[in-house]
Amino acid sequence: MGAPADRAARQIVLAPIAPAVTGNGLAMRTALFCRSSPAGVDVVTVVVPVAGALPTPPSPWPGVTVVPLDPVGARAGSLALLADARWRDRLGRAGPLPAPARAGSPGLVDAVAAACRGDGPVDLHVVRSYLAPLAIAVAGRIGATSATLDLDDDDVAYAKSIGDREGAAAYERMITVFAPLFDARSASSAFEADAMATRYGLAVEHVPNAVDLPDPPRRRRSGRVEPCLLFVGNLTYPPNAEAARMLVEEVLPRVRRRLGAGVRVLLVGNHHRDLERLAGPTVELAGYVADLDAMYERADVVVAPITTGAGTRIKLLEAFAHDVPVVAWPVAASGLAVTGGHHLLLVEDPEQAAAAVEAVLTDAALAARLVAAARALVRDDYCVDVVEPRIREFLAAAASRARDRGQPAWS
Repeated sequence: MGAPADRAARQIVLAPIAPAVTGNGLAMRTALFCRSSPAGVDVVTVVVPVAGALPTPPSPWPGVTVVPLDPVGARAGSLALLADARWRDRLGRAGPLPAPARAGSPGLVDAVAAACRGDGPVDLHVVRSYLAPLAIAVAGRIGATSATLDLDDDDVAYAKSIGDREGAAAYERMITVFAPLFDARSASSAFEADAMATRYGLAVEHVPNAVDLPDPPRRRRSGRVEPCLLFVGNLTYPPNAEAARMLVEEVLPRVRRRLGAGVRVLLVGNHHRDLERLAGPTVELAGYVADLDAMYERADVVVAPITTGAGTRIKLLEAFAHDVPVVAWPVAASGLAVTGGHHLLLVEDPEQAAAAVEAVLTDAALAARLVAAARALVRDDYCVDVVEPRIREFLAAAASRARDRGQPAWS
């Protein structure tokens, strides 16, 4: 079967991290777009590792190329771009760029374009706002027929939430200049999609995160001598690192006072060395784990003490899919269509979290109700089988608009 009439023969996915089906939220979102291309469209994934590299081969897809971050090459490439009046104007209005955009500099265009070589017309999809300038440079260089941008999170809102006014202003300048050049834009949270659409005066479509739904559901173990509290995430990301610290230092002691000493914490995800101080006899710092099924099997409750951040937490969806009850702060559940007390228990502080953990561990009927409702939510709204067709529609509509508009905005 050939490519659909409105689609090119190839899809380039430009991302800051390699795709993976589990283990890292951004890698999982990248994978979602990689696996959603229509039949007959070849997918090539080009990784500019701004968000880091996973420690094991992360992708079941062939054709993943990693372009090294090369400051010298990027500097030379940027100087070449500045010889073009359009790029002098773009970078002048957008600069100085946020730090991740400087690492994934548009000056890397030659190296990325070389990784995109192939036969036939190509659609370009880029993951995260900070690769937008590079993506526009690449689109022009390879003659892309369409270009789409997955903003994923609201970077401006996140920077403001942590008091980084300079970073917020840098992201806003960059997105204001480069986002209009794409044929379509998406975000993982409906609320943030609407907020960004209003801020930039552009259409931003809601493309939710999604997970695979294990079948059959796991059978919950009950009455364990040492119940396990699980937190999964990229622990090099400051909001996740702070959540891990709060779980160990503030929530766990309160849970122990309620239930006794026999409670364990399992922290899973890449982490900096300074988090190793959290490890101890009842706290396991597992690091990166490629297959999380065994981690969720060990868990009695997923606890997410996240108080800052943006986007939607794909790890909550993963916990829902694995039939593990969830206790979370409202920020952790932001952007997901969840109801506290129905899909999960929402709390505001460590004392409330400890009480909620106690309730889930001592009330089997409550735990069963939460698990059933959360699984149904994933099945209906956040399952890969549901979201993949939405992504195909999003990409096809962008390709159709690109065909109708003629001259691309980035040329």
